[in-house]
Amino acid sequence: MVKKEPKLNLDNKKNVFSKYSIILIIIIGISCLIRFYYFPTEIPLTADSLYYFWYSSEVYQIGTLPDNWIPANIGWPIFVSVFFTIFDSKDIFELMQIQKILSVLISILITIPVYFLCKKFVAKKFAIIGATLIAFEPRLMINSFLGLTDPIFLLLITISLVLFLNSNKKLIYFSFVLVSLATTIRAEGLIIFVFLSVMFFIKYKKENYKIFLKYFIVLGIFMIIILPISFYSIEVTGYDGIFMRSVHSGDQFLLKLSNDNSTENNSRIINGLEIYVKYLFWIMIPNFIIFVPLGIFLIFKNRNFKENLIILSLGVMSIPAMYAYTIPALDTRYLYTLFPMFTVLSVLSIERLIGKINRSNIIIIIIILSIIFSSILFYDYKKIDYEHEKESFEVMQKISPIINGTNILDPETSYLKTIQTIHQWPKISSEIKFDNNTISINEYNSLQEFIFDGKEIGLSHIIIDNNSNRKEFLNELFFDETKYPYLKKIFDSKENGFNYHVKVFEINYELFSLK
Repeated sequence: MVKKEPKLNLDNKKNVFSKYSIILIIIIGISCLIRFYYFPTEIPLTADSLYYFWYSSEVYQIGTLPDNWIPANIGWPIFVSVFFTIFDSKDIFELMQIQKILSVLISILITIPVYFLCKKFVAKKFAIIGATLIAFEPRLMINSFLGLTDPIFLLLITISLVLFLNSNKKLIYFSFVLVSLATTIRAEGLIIFVFLSVMFFIKYKKENYKIFLKYFIVLGIFMIIILPISFYSIEVTGYDGIFMRSVHSGDQFLLKLSNDNSTENNSRIINGLEIYVKYLFWIMIPNFIIFVPLGIFLIFKNRNFKENLIILSLGVMSIPAMYAYTIPALDTRYLYTLFPMFTVLSVLSIERLIGKINRSNIIIIIIILSIIFSSILFYDYKKIDYEHEKESFEVMQKISPIINGTNILDPETSYLKTIQTIHQWPKISSEIKFDNNTISINEYNSLQEFIFDGKEIGLSHIIIDNNSNRKEFLNELFFDETKYPYLKKIFDSKENGFNYHVKVFEINYELFSLK
């Protein structure tokens, strides 16, 4: 008797490739299309992203880790250097674009773990809304074009939270692997490691002494990943960029508080809290502002281990931001780590509001479309003026050969270091000569005072532009070029066909001394 071949059970495919998987892929695809539609292909790296590029490119060129310098956190530039080696391009501009593209792709990938994180709290159809919220978050879209550490750090800590909430103990161990890797990206990962360690003891508190054996494995994982990097950092610089940096930051904060009087202490703390609250509400616009407050109420109302994890993680991940705002470092980037938790709070609210409505699927589609539409509108409003950035780069290319030391025009003069890097490529970063010295003008209230002090540190030129938010004395010079006879205009971007209006003045110190 011939045995019949067993029929293929097509229904099993649904478990692997369900309708929600298809929807998730569509969301990721649309997010990818939008990001690359807006991708600034003609803008090079600058500021912090250029700093990481120097290290990545040096690792790529010499084939090993440099022994004479190291950035504070080396995880991201080492990761980027792997792709520099894979593509093996000899075009520096191409390498810079690779760094930015990696940042964009990683930012898109955050959608996947956020979807699974939301699934821990709500039904799949509401988790899809969470995926949409994070995939089209306009600030993450803008940030992804910069080639910075934020996307990969956010990806790692989000996956680690998903794995930590899993019942499989092996996956929980792997969550600490990812937190350890996140710590090599940004030192704030150390706070998250401590937080998850506490939650680990809470989760397994019923296992008595066995919990210490399990945590020994967790601690071993962390040390295996972190210690080699710490030793390398100490060997190169004499300073550890993770443990020592965290302790040093805390000491500096306490030292400032102890050196200031009580009124200044209170002012510093209150000012930091005000900035934190203001930025917190600002980053919730446009999509989180409606749902997050209700989500917080719902979590406090029905708390269990998962809900406690979300509540406490919001507080723990706010610590680096609150510290930064007491300095103050005015950047909303410090709060982006809260976005996955904001997403969970939002979908909890949405499920509570529409979960029992008969036509909830139609409402979910409307919400998803509304999120995409509002995100694109907000992105268009908030996005960086890339035409201006392109012109700024081109203007600084014209200026770079004719100046030595000049005042800082933030952010435009940051391109001077980029230009010097490009012109001297393929020299490694330690061999590049930066002839364009830029000097801060923030603490000065008069041009004469700035020039007088600047002479000793190589100030040779003054750069001004048509940005009315500059120092008042710079605006005066822009509109009255004859006010200071010891300044001679040597460049005017309008005469070179640029829309961005920049003027460069050479300082005659002989005439200045006679004033």
